[in-house]
Amino acid sequence: MERKILRKIYGPVKDNNSGEWRRRKNTELEILFQNTTITEVIKKRRLQWAGHAWRSQNELIRAVLKQNPRGKRPLGRPKTRWEDLVKKDVQSLGGRTNWKERAMDREEWRNGCEMGWS
Repeated sequence: MERKILRKIYGPVKDNNSGEWRRRKNTELEILFQNTTITEVIKKRRLQWAGHAWRSQNELIRAVLKQNPRGKRPLGRPKTRWEDLVKKDVQSLGGRTNWKERAMDREEWRNGCEMGWS
């Protein structure tokens, strides 16, 4: 939806080689718009919520984060868990795999979510 709106705003571009009009590519839109992509915003908010939920004193939230599902697993590839996505996001920002320890320090977690970890 976001890219569709940006394509409407900036319009098509005339190709120098063929002389035909074409839709703008995603990279061209990002250069023109100069803003973060929606995936970056989603990752950032997921990490912020993960730190908030892990630091929470609410036993129900902690129990849901720690739980290990029981019962028979369905056939096929296991579904991606929310925690797996958080680990992947932390690693993409240069952090360690053990995100739970780092999330306990609110300032370090906030800075890591904003600028990445070193």
